[in-house]
Amino acid sequence: PAGEATVFFNRLPMALSSEAEMMARYGEGGLDGTTACLQRYHVTGGTNGILVRALREYRPFTPTWIGRAEDQAYLLSVLFAGERHLRYAHCSGLIMRHDKEAFAGVSIEAAKTGRFVGDLVRTLYFSSYARSLPWSWSAIKGELDPFAGCFISRIPVTLVALRLALAAAERFAATLPSAHNEAVEMLTLSAERLGPMVRNMEKEPDWLKKRCDEERQGWNLFYDVLGWLEAALRGAGPSGETAAKLRREAMKLMDQCRIR
Repeated sequence: PAGEATVFFNRLPMALSSEAEMMARYGEGGLDGTTACLQRYHVTGGTNGILVRALREYRPFTPTWIGRAEDQAYLLSVLFAGERHLRYAHCSGLIMRHDKEAFAGVSIEAAKTGRFVGDLVRTLYFSSYARSLPWSWSAIKGELDPFAGCFISRIPVTLVALRLALAAAERFAATLPSAHNEAVEMLTLSAERLGPMVRNMEKEPDWLKKRCDEERQGWNLFYDVLGWLEAALRGAGPSGETAAKLRREAMKLMDQCRIR
């Protein structure tokens, strides 16, 4: 590692995580894929499924302010909830393919500055998010290292400032004019996105916890209403009629969302 990578060598945890998943094979003893398997805290370039029973029991959610690593934030919301903790199960020998470069290479290259700044934002948000949850910071960090946990820091503002300064310095030191332009773009975009965030956190340190609690209450209300509707639909009388009407209205809304 050199330059910015000396303070945040993200390629290492990504490599460790990918190697562990690609090399995992389930058989007799140890990790058998049924009673014991690799627990996933992220899905590289993919999405996840969840049992409806687990969804309603744990009620996980991704906070609305999270724009990157939504699957990690989703699991963070219920990381140590319940007697049996909710986890993603890794499928033996699963290798995620990244074919985007084959048809979107130019777009990916053009977006790399935004992606880097997005990672800085992610460090600030995930570090604050971890502290807003009802479990100890050390337990969360220990469970999520090395991959997702590398974005949870005890000194997030210092880490972000160092990464930005070193990354910009590397580009200014390069001989290509395009690298200089990239550095200016990086600093400008960072000032626009990170500045208000840091000022907001300094002004009201627990603002993110308040928002998280409010959104959790909203999701709990959603599941409570869903449970009431299902019970009412099985019954008769005014409650059943009200539930049936609400169901019809909900189906109309969902039908309007279809892409034809």
